[in-house]
Amino acid sequence: MMNTVAKFPPIAIAITATDRKQAYEFAQQQLTQERSQQVYRNTLAVLVTGRYLQMLGIESDLELSHSWNPLERLIENIADLYIPSLHGFLECRCLRQSDRKCQIPTEVWTERLGYVFVQLDEPYQEGQILGFVESVSVKELPRSYFQPLDLLLERLTLEPPAEPIVQLRQWLQRNFESDWQPRQELLSNFRGMIIPLEQPQLQFKQRSNDHYRQRIEQLYRGQSCDLMQSILVDFNPQEALVNLIQRTQDDEIRWQAAELLWEIDPQHQACPVINAKDLGIYLLGHSVVLMVGILPKSDSKMLILLRVYPREKLSHLPSRLKLIGLDETGNAFFEVESRPKDDYIQFKFTADPGDRFSARVVLNDASFTEEFVI
Repeated sequence: MMNTVAKFPPIAIAITATDRKQAYEFAQQQLTQERSQQVYRNTLAVLVTGRYLQMLGIESDLELSHSWNPLERLIENIADLYIPSLHGFLECRCLRQSDRKCQIPTEVWTERLGYVFVQLDEPYQEGQILGFVESVSVKELPRSYFQPLDLLLERLTLEPPAEPIVQLRQWLQRNFESDWQPRQELLSNFRGMIIPLEQPQLQFKQRSNDHYRQRIEQLYRGQSCDLMQSILVDFNPQEALVNLIQRTQDDEIRWQAAELLWEIDPQHQACPVINAKDLGIYLLGHSVVLMVGILPKSDSKMLILLRVYPREKLSHLPSRLKLIGLDETGNAFFEVESRPKDDYIQFKFTADPGDRFSARVVLNDASFTEEFVI
């Protein structure tokens, strides 16, 4: 194939000092030098693409992009830009002038409106928009496969698809549906998780470092030797828990570590995102709460926790209340039923990007159902 540059000229976009400052701040949050350089370049590619779209009159939203979420930046090689009109994400992959191919990690092969390719100069003064492709399924894409940018304009001016009811990945950017706002009075009363939402930092200060070290070491038992060794020197509870959340192969341990991290510091970027809804109006006046918790994994999958518990303190769930999970075809993939004096019922599972499911709560002849998409 003919080289892309010979087919159509690139579009040059200036990189400002503010852009470089933003990229540097994100890069400094990473754990290794390699990841820092990767995040620095990814951030500049996103900013350059956003400025190009602004020139075209196409709106984008950095704050709702996965690449602007601190936790996702820590665990994924992502450089996406959210396009509100299409309720989707445009991937902005960068390459150097000497690169003949662009590296495209597998975690961004799906759930993308398309891929924009941005060449960055080494002083990081300018980015050049080289081309576009709508989909990829390879780890390296030669420049000769880049398509003209008018295809990008066509792609971004399509009619938007129907918007899913509850988009869980948007919760990671703290973008919640109006009826799923994180209300303190609902979350402060649920049982079964070790998350005291009232004055957690004060409780942390009142407890000794040894108390948390003992609980964290219990979580590390059975893990690999290098994981265990990482907490023995210069012990820091938050760092030890984040390390476990990011690296353990046991999803149950990952959840327990995330819950303990919230007990210590509920504002930490590695904490799960949790929302709740009062179902009293749907269930014959029985004031029970449906809680949904999400925790992203390094392989782009999402850990999901569904729990139902009574809103009133020191009370129990009504007997024979059911929590049911339905797949996108309407078939049940789990069902949990409350027993006398149950404080809560719950179910945990793992989902892939794009998966759809429904949570249904049933009590006698009354029921409530909510649809979700990852």
